[in-house]
Amino acid sequence: MPYWLARPVFWVLFRTLLGVLGGLRVEGRENVPRSGGVLVAPNHVSDTDPPVIAVSLPRSCWLMGKQEIFDMKVVGAICRWLHGFPVKRYSADRAALRRAETLLKAGEAVVVFPEGRLSPDGNLQPLLPGFLLIARGANVPILPTVVLGTNRLMPNGTLRLRRSGEPCTVRFGSPVRVEELTGGLKGSEALRVGAERLWELLRALQEGEPYPDYNLERLRERVAARPPAEALRDMD
Repeated sequence: MPYWLARPVFWVLFRTLLGVLGGLRVEGRENVPRSGGVLVAPNHVSDTDPPVIAVSLPRSCWLMGKQEIFDMKVVGAICRWLHGFPVKRYSADRAALRRAETLLKAGEAVVVFPEGRLSPDGNLQPLLPGFLLIARGANVPILPTVVLGTNRLMPNGTLRLRRSGEPCTVRFGSPVRVEELTGGLKGSEALRVGAERLWELLRALQEGEPYPDYNLERLRERVAARPPAEALRDMD
């Protein structure tokens, strides 16, 4: 079955399943660019996040996911069929980065989870800056996105869906450019500050608050308090 036909079938089936399990609320759909490349950058609290985001977007998308999922014979095949592609986490997976950049330049929406792993407690984790390199290389906007309540559908560490009793939520914020996140800085500092700024935006979306004003001094202080990227690998 070709993707253009598989997507609406999957959309109907999965939205029906979500309705049975508790429902889905989508907020900020008007913020999603309807055409052109866009990097969708969500938080990550459950293995159900990729399909939940896919059925919430008002356009088709590609999803970058951890290699381990694609190594599973049946699940991996389904993910590829539904426009998923693997990335080797915590490594310079140039093939995955090139593929994401190529798709974005071709005008596609690509979903990349900047935390790089599932949150063990649902709280927003420090972001890895690779998403900035992808968006900058493709010259596309970044769409801050949060998912709320999907960890009730499938808690971290389990592979069983359960009834949540209330809707999970996908909330799309206003798109931002890399330059808006980095404040015009260059080099490695730009990547660290840009990742911290997106963290601020995602946190505001989680709380249902407007984006905070850009404050470079505050961002630098927060960056200094973060563990180095290498330490985040040991947290998985």
